[in-house]
Amino acid sequence: MRKKLLFIMTLLLFVEGICLSSVHRSPLLDSWEQYLKLKKKSPFDLQWIPLGPVMNSARVEAVQCDPSHPGTMYAAFGSGNLWKTTDHGLTWDPLFENQSALGIGDIALAPSDPDIIYLGSGESLKKARNFTMPGTGIFRSEDGGKTWKNTGLPDSYHIGEIAVHPQNSDIVFAAVQGHFWTPNSNRGLYRSKDGGKTWDHVLYVNERTGANDVVIAPSAPRTVYASLWENYPGISGKESGVYKSTDGGKTWERLRGGFPDGPKTGRIGLAVSWTNPDKVYALVDNLNKKKNRAAEVYRTEDGGKSLVRTHEEDLLIFPGIGWYFADCYVNPQNDDEIFALGVRMAHSTDGGQTFDLIGGDVFHLFPNPAQTLHLDHCELWINPQNPRHLAVGNDGGLYVSYDKGQSWMHHNNIPAGEFYDISVDNQEPYYVYGGTQDDSSVYGPSKEWNPLYPDGWDYVWLDAWSGGDGCYTVPDPVCPETVYFSSQHGGVRRKNMKTNHSVSIRPQLPPDHEGKLAFNFVAPYIISPHNHLTLYIGGNYVFKSLNRGDSWQLISPDLSDSGHKKKKSTAVGALAESPVKPGLLYAGTDRGAFWVTHNDGEEWREHSKGLPSRYIRSICPSRFSESRVYVAVTGINDDDFNNYLFVSENYGKDWKSISSNLPDEVAYVILEDPVHENILYAGLYRGVYISTDRGKNWSLLGPEMAATCISDLVIQEREMDLVAGTHGRGIYKMNLKPIQEAWKEGKPQQNILFQPPTARLPRFNDTHGDPDYSTLEKVPITFYLINRASVEIKVENQEGKTVWSHKMKAQRGFNQIRWDLILKRVESPKPYFIHYDKFAKPGCYSLHITGDKIDLKEDLHIKKKKGG
Repeated sequence: MRKKLLFIMTLLLFVEGICLSSVHRSPLLDSWEQYLKLKKKSPFDLQWIPLGPVMNSARVEAVQCDPSHPGTMYAAFGSGNLWKTTDHGLTWDPLFENQSALGIGDIALAPSDPDIIYLGSGESLKKARNFTMPGTGIFRSEDGGKTWKNTGLPDSYHIGEIAVHPQNSDIVFAAVQGHFWTPNSNRGLYRSKDGGKTWDHVLYVNERTGANDVVIAPSAPRTVYASLWENYPGISGKESGVYKSTDGGKTWERLRGGFPDGPKTGRIGLAVSWTNPDKVYALVDNLNKKKNRAAEVYRTEDGGKSLVRTHEEDLLIFPGIGWYFADCYVNPQNDDEIFALGVRMAHSTDGGQTFDLIGGDVFHLFPNPAQTLHLDHCELWINPQNPRHLAVGNDGGLYVSYDKGQSWMHHNNIPAGEFYDISVDNQEPYYVYGGTQDDSSVYGPSKEWNPLYPDGWDYVWLDAWSGGDGCYTVPDPVCPETVYFSSQHGGVRRKNMKTNHSVSIRPQLPPDHEGKLAFNFVAPYIISPHNHLTLYIGGNYVFKSLNRGDSWQLISPDLSDSGHKKKKSTAVGALAESPVKPGLLYAGTDRGAFWVTHNDGEEWREHSKGLPSRYIRSICPSRFSESRVYVAVTGINDDDFNNYLFVSENYGKDWKSISSNLPDEVAYVILEDPVHENILYAGLYRGVYISTDRGKNWSLLGPEMAATCISDLVIQEREMDLVAGTHGRGIYKMNLKPIQEAWKEGKPQQNILFQPPTARLPRFNDTHGDPDYSTLEKVPITFYLINRASVEIKVENQEGKTVWSHKMKAQRGFNQIRWDLILKRVESPKPYFIHYDKFAKPGCYSLHITGDKIDLKEDLHIKKKKGG
């Protein structure tokens, strides 16, 4: 009896161990809780103003539509939220706001109830560019996306596909790709039979192999097909293959009959006939062949006993990057018609024997000069009731066709830009520039984005396929008609914006040099703060140009060759010159090697001790102390989500962490305030943070901004605007003058109403005097309170009469509202009535805030808009 009891206890412990491993808590959930605490208590409740852009859109990872309500569409951007429209794409709402996960791998609507949505978090695109966003498991909504519940699998990180039973919305499969950069056991195929409350790990090979795709046969839902992908440490392996279950996912058999199973078998996408459960297509990235010939389609019509390649001619849609996509789809009404997604979208009407490439005419909802269907296709939706109705998500956004790809509408009206970097010029008003993930480099006005009007942005450059990876994009601070832009791996060019002509200025090693030049995907280059004609660019070597890139001088040894074994690198990831000492340069590599030269490259010294062996992405030399330098280091390319912010007071010889009370999440950028030595700004995985004591304590800056990855920060110093580039939600700005004024003498000790900027009325048309709402700009009203209070904000004219008022509960610290200058709204039944909004008249007003022991006043000047 005792032995039997001991055996049962041992068995229970073993089973419990399996269960615990399958629900291993993600560090992203811990940092999410830390983020929420800082969000709740932040005293810096200032508003971020969205600038867009939407013109060039962003990468759509997944797309689904409700066939019973064809105007309802869902577009999931890789790192830019899930958006929903119910009016055929005219307007969109973000559904997945303020959730623990930023990345999205797939979404699925339950066929039996389209209000039930499953979302698999974590991008399914494996790219080591510091921005492949992991997730925190599966989420479920039962009300069309209004509310969400995390239903488990928090350690999955990346989910490739979700499949829901056609009649039972509680039965769902999740193809978990797992950790991209480290081995883990929580990968493979999972099944839930209770709507995600519990999950069974039904298909697992090893800690290097995840599941990529899963499809349920609509006509026989106990038949399920799944593909596994050996995706760690590389993108292929002998464990990649196709599996079949005929008992609803309880048991599985690998299908080998003629399907590739070599050591370099890559990602696999599946499609099953809607009427014949034995007819299945598989699109495979078969890297056992030449990589540009790797795309192959296989078909079985006997349930997998035999799989044959369908086409004699090679399919050229995977030019070495089949790991990017490999999705396959079948027409619900004709199982001989299939679509294979790659760089291009291949289409066959004869069961895969022959293919054509889908292109078609492209129309944009908002102005865009791109003329072709964007490349790199991630997901296709085919209307089961009308297969001519298609919706495709690719690197250029969401495209919808009603004639099977002959023409497309590009829904470029969603602010989901995935920026790598941003910069600003010194024009008045100033412009913002930025490089994006495969949607080129763009520039536009620093004004608030209005979803009703074109955003005013344009491309700095555009490749022949309507996109291109835009990396560093930098305007000349003195001559804004000169703009430097780059594509991947150091492909930097100089452009004259007036003539629209650009030239390559990518440096090369001297002919007699024995080394090999290498660049990171996003290679840094800078304009010297001391001479706008001087450029520096960092690969594994650093180069200097005195003539805007016409010629280059090699000024460093191979900086990838660190003295620390773990810091051997590819190339420089961040480069900076001191704003107070010319020739004092810092360079940080993608594996944490930190280098400094005090003499413009004549001698370099490595000061890497104390820094993690991770990607140095941001270096900020101080303008207040020559020897002080800040760095931000990211480990996301290693599944390391710790926060790494450091400062050195001696040129990098010694490093001190300033992460302090920040959430333990990835840091991307750090910036020093140009006025106050003690104020720092940091861009992290979910938001912007501010410290007023040089990193001892941090607060979330502008907590009303939705959680989003901050890829870059820059300050336009004339206007004192902090501009934030995000990887997934476009660009925002915030004016820093209230913060700088409040901290003149340290932390404020009294209530403050800050002088508002001059308010500008919108332009009024000269024919009927109706307002041009595209020119409307709100004026910020900003105040600081020592304690919480209920207050009334009043605008009084020169006679002391209140013309506008607003009551609010103000918090301790900064408070801000933005007034549109509308005094009241007017209704009228008259057929030609147009003046529905009564605006304030130009003049000088008094801004008055009152409350319990609160009486604050400032002048408010309202003027006509310049030129209007």
